[in-house]
Amino acid sequence: MELLLPVALKLFPTMLPSTFEDKYAAEEKSRKLLRVRLEMAKFLQETLRESGLKANAHIVGSEAFKEFFRKVRSTGETPSAQDVVNVAKLFDDDLTLDNLSRPQLVSTCRYMGLNAFGTDNFLRGAIRSRLLQIRRDDQAIDGEGVDELSTAELQAACASRGIRTFGVSPARLREELTTWIELHLHNRVSGVLLILGKAFHFDRTPGEGESGQTAVTKGLEHVLSGLPDNLLNEAELEVDSDKASYKQKLEVLQQQEELIEDEEEQEQKEEDARRAKKEAEERSKREEEARMAESLLPDSELHPEKFEEEDARMTTEQVKELGEALSILSAKSSVLKERDELRALMEENSQAEEDPGSPSAALVKRIRTMLTKIDTQLEEYDARVGNSLQMISLDQQGRIPVKDLETALAVIKHRPDEDVVQNVIEKLDVDKDGYVELEHVLGLAREEGLGIVVDGEAQSIIGQGKEIKNSKPRKEDIVQE
Repeated sequence: MELLLPVALKLFPTMLPSTFEDKYAAEEKSRKLLRVRLEMAKFLQETLRESGLKANAHIVGSEAFKEFFRKVRSTGETPSAQDVVNVAKLFDDDLTLDNLSRPQLVSTCRYMGLNAFGTDNFLRGAIRSRLLQIRRDDQAIDGEGVDELSTAELQAACASRGIRTFGVSPARLREELTTWIELHLHNRVSGVLLILGKAFHFDRTPGEGESGQTAVTKGLEHVLSGLPDNLLNEAELEVDSDKASYKQKLEVLQQQEELIEDEEEQEQKEEDARRAKKEAEERSKREEEARMAESLLPDSELHPEKFEEEDARMTTEQVKELGEALSILSAKSSVLKERDELRALMEENSQAEEDPGSPSAALVKRIRTMLTKIDTQLEEYDARVGNSLQMISLDQQGRIPVKDLETALAVIKHRPDEDVVQNVIEKLDVDKDGYVELEHVLGLAREEGLGIVVDGEAQSIIGQGKEIKNSKPRKEDIVQE
């Protein structure tokens, strides 16, 4: 059985969790699911904070736009599906992407499974490229027919479009995919708007008697209802007077100037980055030439004294994993970091203005419900898992035994070699008493950019230990640069 393990890992690489091995796989999977839902809540929170999408004068002055917001703001009447589609068709992908803020661009990339690193223009280009692939896929599916897709192909197609697949029947997925293709391909609705609409309803289970078409149009309605108040007020103006049209043209020009300034700033940053890279390459070339020159000299001139063996050190990735493992294995709760992030989101949501007449009031209420649901799930997870992962206990001075540090190093995914483990432990145990300051290890992880959260009791013990500790290991002795 053990001989087949390498083959299984080759075929199914996701069998290994990110932080712990084998016996912690189930708990780690549940933890990842909660983090995904937290990211979704952050995405909606950022969208609300940025006051939704922006529209230009052409859209604001259209009859479809005015009719849609007359129902939303004045009469309280629910707009029809056709009203929603008519307004959504006014937004093309370029207009929508150009008016997304950086937090929204980053969140959209993460939601679509894209790399979220790079300038705003790079992220917009990545989203456009993915939407072009989806449009080609839509054309192929439309030609062959949705019913011809197997269940696996259907789920993959829905997942790439942000459509929820977990706990949804194949019949429902076919209905939602058909609606997507109808809107995206035949009605020319912006793919960005459709993606955002699915994100708004990602955590929502289908209601009784609700069709797939209703779910898609409801998501679009939520996105479009988040337009800023000043643009909604302009929608109520009559656009046949010269004064109104001049005002709208001026606002469009101002928006274009802001976009040009942002693009120039981004391009300047890219130019600076290219210049810095070129200088680094030239410096590296000079250093390489110097090393080659040194290699031509006799060893006796270069190393008159005995050459010391190179120290074995951990990588940055291993230090991050070790810090996260220690924070979890020494805590009474395994979701401290998630609770901290959720608490911050709840505080921000509670401060949001909840004016019943505001278009964002429904979104504020919806986010609050989502956060409450996530809080309940965290409670259930904590009650089920609790401190079952607590394998390490601190003494009164905030120290852990060397053998516990070896245990933590043994369960991280990228385990260092045995000689590296012994060398690192020897450096961390500065006074050679068989104990290591937990704060020393967590401090190294924090310096590498990992947000480590320690529970209250452990933090108190660490604070007491700071008063009596005399020495601290150096980062350059532990971590490879």
